[in-house]
Amino acid sequence: MKSKLFLCLTLLTSLTLAACTRPAKEPPLDRTATMEAATLAAETALPASRTPPPSASPIITPSAISSETPPPSEGPSPTAPELEPDDPRYGLNLASPDYHDNFSSQTTWSGPNFAGAVNMWDDGRHSATDNFADQYIWWSTTKDELDTDNLYAEITVEMGDCSGKDGYGFAVRVSGEMRNSGYTLEFACDGSYRLRKLIAGSVATLIDWTPSEIIQRGPDSVNRMGFLADGNQLNIFANGEVLDQVEDSDLISGNFGLYANAANTPGLTVYFDNFSLWYLES
Repeated sequence: MKSKLFLCLTLLTSLTLAACTRPAKEPPLDRTATMEAATLAAETALPASRTPPPSASPIITPSAISSETPPPSEGPSPTAPELEPDDPRYGLNLASPDYHDNFSSQTTWSGPNFAGAVNMWDDGRHSATDNFADQYIWWSTTKDELDTDNLYAEITVEMGDCSGKDGYGFAVRVSGEMRNSGYTLEFACDGSYRLRKLIAGSVATLIDWTPSEIIQRGPDSVNRMGFLADGNQLNIFANGEVLDQVEDSDLISGNFGLYANAANTPGLTVYFDNFSLWYLES
């Protein structure tokens, strides 16, 4: 399994191409890429070849994000389980999120799309494909209106064909000028999870791969990921149940990110749906 992580996101600021990588060590030339700026339709043709970055200096640029506000969408069912007082989410009405996205439109999540990864709106879901089983992830991020600090967020994910540590991730407090920082919760095909922290070129593992019977495993499995960030308290959830918690104070606010992460299966595709967000009282 991968021991290091590399992150790259594209920014649509002009009609030029943006080359970007974040190596902890210089990657082999056949794993670097010239990235075509993502479109909201996510139908841009893949470049015919990959080229190395112009220099050894890490260059990371953020995803293009739409300024259009998505239309209101129907939230979850009005019924939700009662929370116990020791549940970190106690006091939240899980039936009534402050924001809900059922992916009926393609205005909230964007990019990147190139030879290494494809992120696109796919008939009412967000589809993320990682084409190479290498040491990179490529996440799609939300627009600035969803920048927040203390939060609880959930999203439903369906896994495609997979094995072992093929996985998918849900990131919160995605921040930095180049969107290269964030906390990432990741589930793997084998039913394990991990939590990592990215800060502008460095990666720290807060919780290493841990198996859980709560997480559905294997191809075509469906899981509900949950992430609560309240100050320095980070709590992670699977299918409504607490998985684990840690304390960390390096990242205080930001957007959200979604990604597929192929470890064994080039072309790994996962599908995200029904994103819900609750703002925590300070």
